[in-house]
Amino acid sequence: FLYVTTQNNPFITLILLQKTMISHRRLLPLISRSYRNNALCRFLSSSSSNDKKQEQENFRIGMQEMQEEREALFGFTEDETKAWGHGGDDAAQQLDTNHFNSIKEARDNRNNHLDNKEEYDHNNHNFSHLSNDGKNEIRMVDVGNKSITQRIAKAESKVILPPEVLSEFDVSAGDLIGPKGSIFSTARLAGIMAAKKTSDLIPLCHPLPLDKVHIDITLQNENEILIECECRVTYKTGVEMEALTGASVAALTIYDMVKAVSHRVEIQHTKLVTKSGGKRNVKEGGEV
Repeated sequence: FLYVTTQNNPFITLILLQKTMISHRRLLPLISRSYRNNALCRFLSSSSSNDKKQEQENFRIGMQEMQEEREALFGFTEDETKAWGHGGDDAAQQLDTNHFNSIKEARDNRNNHLDNKEEYDHNNHNFSHLSNDGKNEIRMVDVGNKSITQRIAKAESKVILPPEVLSEFDVSAGDLIGPKGSIFSTARLAGIMAAKKTSDLIPLCHPLPLDKVHIDITLQNENEILIECECRVTYKTGVEMEALTGASVAALTIYDMVKAVSHRVEIQHTKLVTKSGGKRNVKEGGEV
């Protein structure tokens, strides 16, 4: 009660900071002036009443008003308010395991909401990489309050080769072999290196301590090259940009190594396939 009261009364704050003991008679008028409309203060300030029921009702209303004010001050969600409730007037109610689980669930739901709001504000349509002060200045997202989890992302690129490229290079064991050696091996190495350098290539990406980068390159339907890049990290933010970068650079490397034969090579697409471990997961290209 005193903590909430001191928000609007510097004199009471000073008393508490100095650990000064004052009488109830001196303190009560200060509280009443700050909360003159609160039923609990009216109850405390009034002389003893013969109406016992009225005294109890004033006390109940005052406590309810103070609880609502506390919830507003600390920004409790509706779920937290329900979780912290002790079951009405039964003060002897035991806090069982289910009660504590409901408190934890309410807190988790609130943290999830804050994490999602950090990435995108659906109400105001503010993107996290743009300031919301009207200037639309770029910024790096603060992920300091996010949870550390294992995050996995897989991306793919597809390269279409024209007939003249296939006739020029040796197709051996599912690989393209040219004068400089294995094209797929070179592209795989380039993709791994690119994934590790994503934050240097894309300005607002966070540098990530990658746990793993794996790239598969396969030749399909005679002239289609499928590149799959999977990245893993144990960190506070997702790893999808690293997977997309790895797949993209691997595709560009293949283009670079065959362009002397033909410029009709086509990088058909680069897309995110799966993403897990964060607040929003992706499967088969769609959010789940």
